[in-house]
Amino acid sequence: MNYVFTTIYPGSKKYFNEFIESLNEQSNKNFKIFIVLNGTSLSKTQKKKILNEYTIFNTNTAWQNARIKGLKKLLKLNPKNIIFIDSDDLMRADRIKNNLKEIKKYNFVVNNCYLFKKEKKVNKNWLSRKRGDIKLSHIKYKNFIGCTNTIVRAKSLKKIINKINVNLTAFDWCMAKLLLIKKFKGLYTSTPLSYYRQYAQNTSSLIEITQKKVLKDIEYKIEHYKYFEKFGINYTKQILELENKFKKINNKKYYSMIKKKFKSNNQYWWSSI
Repeated sequence: MNYVFTTIYPGSKKYFNEFIESLNEQSNKNFKIFIVLNGTSLSKTQKKKILNEYTIFNTNTAWQNARIKGLKKLLKLNPKNIIFIDSDDLMRADRIKNNLKEIKKYNFVVNNCYLFKKEKKVNKNWLSRKRGDIKLSHIKYKNFIGCTNTIVRAKSLKKIINKINVNLTAFDWCMAKLLLIKKFKGLYTSTPLSYYRQYAQNTSSLIEITQKKVLKDIEYKIEHYKYFEKFGINYTKQILELENKFKKINNKKYYSMIKKKFKSNNQYWWSSI
């Protein structure tokens, strides 16, 4: 069976009705839903809105750990494919249909997204990237593979789940790299099938930047690089460059340069630093 996997936490719960509606509207109904409730709950009224069969896993821990614990629980149910979607984002009505068609020849598939703030009808395409196979070099220094636009074969995820570092902020980037290091085959499709909400709670924003956020992003990227040096990827030069950026970020002229770079089109996660 195919499973949609999502994590609901207190900050995303307010989007539940809109989120579940996008799942209920899927043209392909061949899926169940696995919901991780992290430090929150769903009312009887909210549960009644879920039309597909679903499983709820309750936990109350750091969000990275909640996601890993939920995935390990889901893998015990022997799913065929796992369709990731963040609970503050939405699916286009044909996303699951398209994802399941594309995954037949691949271990994981990543689709483009629409970026939106409040209303999904007011949106723009995220990436201008062309359709094609995904290579490790494509995500060595930046990322476009997320928990809102990816479907993974469960058998492939099982092979790398214990190597996903729960201390890393960029869970999706970590998962994607491990899949590619393991030589699993990935495909990027340029058709936007997910609606990716842009607001302050985004881990790595694609539309706005602050000095505080840049400092956090540098920290997250350094810890990510240090972990993947264990897998034979040399990031010595990049870590030194990031540490130097961290020291210089309080310089107004330098920060202005970072902001200018961030405003460029076709922004990837973690690519502005």
